[in-house]
Amino acid sequence: MTSTKTSERTPSSFEHGVRLILSYDGTDFVGWQHQPEQRTVQGELDRALDAMQVKRSRLRGCSRTDAGVHALGQVVGFGCERELPERAWTVGLNGHLPDDISVRAYAPAAPDYDPRFDAHRKLYRYLVSIGDTRDPLLRRTTWYVGPRLARRDRRPRRPIVEDFLDLDAMRDAATRLHGTHDFQAFRALSDERENTVRTIHRLDVIPGFGGRDDVLAIEVEGNAFLRNMVRILAGTLMEVGRGKVEPNQLPTILGSKDRRANPGPTLPPQGLSLEWIRYT
Repeated sequence: MTSTKTSERTPSSFEHGVRLILSYDGTDFVGWQHQPEQRTVQGELDRALDAMQVKRSRLRGCSRTDAGVHALGQVVGFGCERELPERAWTVGLNGHLPDDISVRAYAPAAPDYDPRFDAHRKLYRYLVSIGDTRDPLLRRTTWYVGPRLARRDRRPRRPIVEDFLDLDAMRDAATRLHGTHDFQAFRALSDERENTVRTIHRLDVIPGFGGRDDVLAIEVEGNAFLRNMVRILAGTLMEVGRGKVEPNQLPTILGSKDRRANPGPTLPPQGLSLEWIRYT
């Protein structure tokens, strides 16, 4: 889940440009980006375009989502040799794609269009399913938290989420992460990029998501994200909700600039979805 702009725009030798918005169920993919002998979103989209005999430049995705991560609003761009009607890029292309990928929208673009540039904000959502019993219909899109995490002061007629988590503490902790900070303590150890400063515009804890009192959403809106950053942010807030981390510890964790100083786990990928990307 990376999104830094590390290179300049590449001039295109094609006359036309394409901008697609994709949604996909990431369960059976090893991520967006091509990997040899592995099933990827980029690879399946390339195969579908080959089937349509579209001569094109390399596909460019705005976010390189990780294995198992979903997307509702991934943005993809490329240059192509010939102009096609909108229906060809939506209905036609979807006819060549597997059931776990769909083109949701098309727009013409400059031949050298690269969706990584000018991306202003992104919204990621992490869903947690909470309760004594799990719902198998949610298993591909949520992380299930079982009764082992229930609070001792469980009371009847209270929303299920509140039996497991201290929502006020989670919201308190979330406010301490707003703004521009160095998020080294919230990235994967394998992420070696030099610039680790990011801006979080919104970090919300939303119980009862989708009208269900057993589902919690953690939404993160920011300018860009480090590898595993959203899953670590969500994991840290879950530790706060469980009483394992105090909200006032968050500034110290940020200031450490060390992933090993952050007790928040990297949550599993299935709960995470890239919801949308906004451009300037």
